[in-house]
Amino acid sequence: MKDSIAYADFDMIAAPIFVLEVSAEGQPVYAAMNSYARNQAGRPLSDYLGRTALEVYPMSYGRSAYDHHCQVMRSGEDRTYELDLPINGKVAAVRTTLRAQKDDNGRILRLFGSSVDMTSEKHARDAKLEFDTLSSEMEQFVAFAAHDLRAPMRNISVLTAMMREDCGTPDKDQLEIIDLIENIAVQSMDLISDVLSHAETVSTKMNETVFSFPALCHNICETLDPQGRHRFSTSICTLKADRTAIQIALRNIAENAIKHGNRDTLEIDISVQQGMPGMIEITLSDNGKGFSDAALKIMNGGRFRADSGYGLFGIKRLISSRGGTLIARNLPDEEGAIVRFSIPGTLVGNESTLSGTMQELRMPPRSPLITDRFFA
Repeated sequence: MKDSIAYADFDMIAAPIFVLEVSAEGQPVYAAMNSYARNQAGRPLSDYLGRTALEVYPMSYGRSAYDHHCQVMRSGEDRTYELDLPINGKVAAVRTTLRAQKDDNGRILRLFGSSVDMTSEKHARDAKLEFDTLSSEMEQFVAFAAHDLRAPMRNISVLTAMMREDCGTPDKDQLEIIDLIENIAVQSMDLISDVLSHAETVSTKMNETVFSFPALCHNICETLDPQGRHRFSTSICTLKADRTAIQIALRNIAENAIKHGNRDTLEIDISVQQGMPGMIEITLSDNGKGFSDAALKIMNGGRFRADSGYGLFGIKRLISSRGGTLIARNLPDEEGAIVRFSIPGTLVGNESTLSGTMQELRMPPRSPLITDRFFA
């Protein structure tokens, strides 16, 4: 009667509790299962009392639980273990701690067990493992692809030199075309080198440098839009931050805007401001078609999808690995898109002048009310 009352008291505990006793045959059988555990499982007490885990749970689920019970019963030592159990029509990951109660002579009287549902944690671990594996494969792919691209880029530089020698006395238009091809090759080689550097150091400490933000944007604009079809504007400031990470992020986002903007001439604004302590916020807005649904999902927290592209997936991971956040939104009626991301860094100062080329690319920025209102 005393044990019966004690077992009934377990119903006051808001966590799964069970008791095993040693049967006449020397097997661990259930002597109690509190109401919280029964409600979670959706089973009556009669399903447990006097039965072993082999009889309560089907196939390998019961065998695994029974083996743990027997090990504690034989050793008398406390044990914490994880196993899967079918609970209320679903397989749940359960972490159980089992403790043995002994008499004065060291004989085991019963085992007391308490359990915690670890299903959400297990799913999170599995998702992280899958993400890390996929990310590693993607990084290796990008590194290999970048290595493969270096050779043809070098060949283009060699070909432009040959063109200068073989053209005799080229006219002004021919020279401009040769210069344009050579410049694209040089800029592309720089970007490929940055990608390789990033792929090799993605897991290492962030490398902060002081650099001109408009000069960085100018290099990106020249590479992506060598013919000057689109209008770019940018903040005039000097930053102390991870230049390579920012360049990779901005180049991919700007390239996506140009590629999918569906306009002959885009207006692309790139601005930067001080964010939370130790962070800067960079915003790129355009008046193009906007992001596809798949791209928005990956950039706003979704998992990798084949139809979203590796570039956006990589940018999301790059920003996250630096402790930053990224938000992407489309403006109504296909009037454009806005991407804002944060990354560690500080504003060092403002620049009063830029080179002539950058001055020509830069246009008056649109009203900040659009961006501020949109992300409020």
